[in-house]
Amino acid sequence: MLLARSCETRHVERPFRFVQEPPLGRFSLPLRRSADDADYDDRTADVSADLAYELKSKMFDQIANVGIAGTGLAVTLIGSTLRDASPAVWLSVVLFAGAAFTAIGGNQKLVDSLSKRQPCLQRSKRDMGIATMLLGIAVGSLSMSVYLEGQREPAPATKVSAQQ
Repeated sequence: MLLARSCETRHVERPFRFVQEPPLGRFSLPLRRSADDADYDDRTADVSADLAYELKSKMFDQIANVGIAGTGLAVTLIGSTLRDASPAVWLSVVLFAGAAFTAIGGNQKLVDSLSKRQPCLQRSKRDMGIATMLLGIAVGSLSMSVYLEGQREPAPATKVSAQQ
């Protein structure tokens, strides 16, 4: 039976050594690695030096995608739910688009600097921070617009009479 076997200690050959967790009610907690295991630390020497730049480039791509999607969402909401909202609702569109442009520009600067073998970590951190900040402000602006639109009194219905 699976439940009866979960309380047993599993034997696993090196490089990992597992310790038994105490049972929790009918079920037992999963096995975890012990902290004194020699192989517990990550192997940072095996990681490529280019990995950080590749991951940063992918993060720029993701932020640009979120900015473009947020712009589309904001425009869609303005065309439907937020039709009668104040013009300040367009601020979220500008901020989402600004985040997308900042991320795209940051990615281009990162690639250009790497191809010229110039340092670029500080500039890419700055661009990432600015793009992330713009996304946060845009989400807050759009959320506040939706909230304020929901708090407004509905417009009185007009009386329509059928004439023949």
